Amino acid sequence: MPSNTPTVADDPSILATARAARATRQSAAVTLGSVLGFFLLVTLAAQVRVPVPGTEVPMTLQLLGVLLAGLLLSPNQAAAALSTYLVLGTAGLPVFSPGSTGLWGPTGGYLVGFIPAAWLMSVLRGRGDTGVSRLFGAGAVGVVVVFVCGIGWRIAWLAGDWRLALQTGLLPFVLKAMVELCLAVALILSIRRWQGRRGGTNVSECVG
Repeated sequence: MPSNTPTVADDPSILATARAARATRQSAAVTLGSVLGFFLLVTLAAQVRVPVPGTEVPMTLQLLGVLLAGLLLSPNQAAAALSTYLVLGTAGLPVFSPGSTGLWGPTGGYLVGFIPAAWLMSVLRGRGDTGVSRLFGAGAVGVVVVFVCGIGWRIAWLAGDWRLALQTGLLPFVLKAMVELCLAVALILSIRRWQGRRGGTNVSECVG
């Protein structure tokens, strides 16, 4: 006896619904993978720690991870990755730089600044195959946001001594930040060239 139940073959609406559900699952998987992947990247970058004489602020590679997140992910993904990093670190997981006191120490402002910096970089970068100047511009804005948050925090930490805050929280790190920005852009361009040779989708379109 023939069944009256519609099947995918004879009902286009069922096929469309199935495709939409599959696309939703794939999008959720990409988003989750991107957030976790860049959370791990920033965590690993934080473990590279070089003390700087005269200041409690060490040199790490965290900013490089934040730059890559902001310049590769969508705004929500970038903010989620850095929020995950901050929340789990504050909860006690060893994701911050070794010896760091997290939000409760003199470098807490930089950590807080990672979230708006990553989000804003992604917004300014836009979607698709953005040019080098736009990548540099968005990245530079992100660097400024991190430093503004970090220095503001240090001024409060140092009881309003803004000169000392600049001397110990900004000046020793400007050149390093510029190098990290150049490295982040170079890495993104290298990934694009590699994908171009393979005929793949632009990296920003994949995760952004």
